[in-house]
Amino acid sequence: MRENEFRDRLRDALGEPPPLPAPRLTPSDAGVSRGYPRGMALVAVGLAVVVVLALVASRVALRPTGMTQPGAKGGVAMPADAFPCSLAVEAISTAQNPGQEPVTSVSLGFVNIPGGGFQVDPAATVVGLPVGAITGQNFYSAALKRWVPASTQRISPDGLSYTYVKLLPAGATYSNAASSEVHVFDVVKNADRKVWSSSSSVQLVSWDGAGILVSVAPFRGGAVLLWRIDPATGAVSQAPMDADPSRLPLSALPGGGSSSYLGSDGRGQDVHRLGSRDKGTKYSIVVVASGKVTTLYTGTVGDSMDFDPVGVYSDGHGLWLGNFGGSRIWLWSQSSGLRSFPVTRLPPSPSGYAFTSFAFIPAGACVPGTFAGVAARGLPPATTPTPSPSPPQVDWAPLTAKPVTLQQLSSGTPCPVSRQVDLVVTTSGPKKGGPNYGFGQGPVYVSGQIMWYAGTQAILFLTDPNYTGPVLVRSMRLDGTGSLNISGQDATTLADGAVGLAQTSSPPYWGMWVGMLTPSAPGCYGIQFDGTSFSSIAVIAVSPGPVPPG
Repeated sequence: MRENEFRDRLRDALGEPPPLPAPRLTPSDAGVSRGYPRGMALVAVGLAVVVVLALVASRVALRPTGMTQPGAKGGVAMPADAFPCSLAVEAISTAQNPGQEPVTSVSLGFVNIPGGGFQVDPAATVVGLPVGAITGQNFYSAALKRWVPASTQRISPDGLSYTYVKLLPAGATYSNAASSEVHVFDVVKNADRKVWSSSSSVQLVSWDGAGILVSVAPFRGGAVLLWRIDPATGAVSQAPMDADPSRLPLSALPGGGSSSYLGSDGRGQDVHRLGSRDKGTKYSIVVVASGKVTTLYTGTVGDSMDFDPVGVYSDGHGLWLGNFGGSRIWLWSQSSGLRSFPVTRLPPSPSGYAFTSFAFIPAGACVPGTFAGVAARGLPPATTPTPSPSPPQVDWAPLTAKPVTLQQLSSGTPCPVSRQVDLVVTTSGPKKGGPNYGFGQGPVYVSGQIMWYAGTQAILFLTDPNYTGPVLVRSMRLDGTGSLNISGQDATTLADGAVGLAQTSSPPYWGMWVGMLTPSAPGCYGIQFDGTSFSSIAVIAVSPGPVPPG
């Protein structure tokens, strides 16, 4: 699946907070048992949700008495009630008004357990540590006693280095890069080295005792393969696709349905959500280890449990999980089960916004002792928006009167899938770029994915700046019964499942509409685009679901 462009669009909306001064960690008076392991993985799809700052390291020494410092990805298990400790977290605040870009801030700090007080680490700033093509995730390394600009999955097993991808030529994005380099940065030695390069698109999956796992696909789209890189020698070997921790075993969803990947703990435990976040929906949170599925919780979205996890990390206490809304932090262990810690000292909610959200993402071990930092600052109030131009009023009748030229296929006829077209897309957003591929005859192209499934997934319509008028979108299954449900912001729902896009391109920029596609069944589908001066089609093949994670 091609989702880099969606991540880029989310990251573009966010800014960086100013640097701040240094925290204090007061020692614990409690004598508790020693030892600590760790490891985790942060989501993606997002979450897709919104973690996008390259905040870097602070050399904050966290040396309370009572426990030894935890190791990076190993150690001796400790009792789940071995407190007090301070859980490293990213605190993410987001606010938005309709028609405007979201306003987001990310603070790095600690939640004191068991009390639940959140404190921002005012020394979490860096200059000079390298960051990769996908940035914005941060991790507190107990081994280094500092923050580093990498997700938990990209930290070395000893916690002293991290890996990142550099795209070439310099300044390139995944939309226009010519090659990729995998680098390892040794924080202790302040040494950066290239360990592998490829002429394809490379994305990091994880770094564990077996090496650095990456997914590799042609920049113009194509089959995705997994490779293991030896960080010491640069030697590579192909890995099986089930090595990707975000892939949910089919045995976990025998009847199909939706799922999302919440993260991995770095020691073979992968956490998934079965079911959507829609209110009233039945869902489960499960841990998958060596093919075995353990259910942490089964309930209904909106029930009194308020178990809405986001992000995971494990240490000697067990598996830590954040929660949408920021009301609590969760801890699960085999011995103690699932328990929660209500969180206090949250940032105040900003005023003047129609939508606001807040979440804690676990970003490291629960370090022994009580952290003393500074209070979290909320987002500023909403500014008075600049009036947006009114969308054009479109009479859709002339376009809906055009005939649908899509034809049913004869029995046994293979699906005539549209060929992939190389595009050079320039948009007016901060990144100034878009997907470099599409399907169809133009001037409107289907993009966003190279494979489609019977489930909900993102879809893009790219409109060449040579056409600036409205576009009518209609679809039908060509090899049987079924339909495509297409929906999204700034789209007009018309009769018989048609969708109208009033605003398309704005020369010299391409139009890029982002929406959601839900096929009712696997099969061969035609999508017809009609404008004032053209009619064209794109044909896609939909495979059985569910939609793979990631």
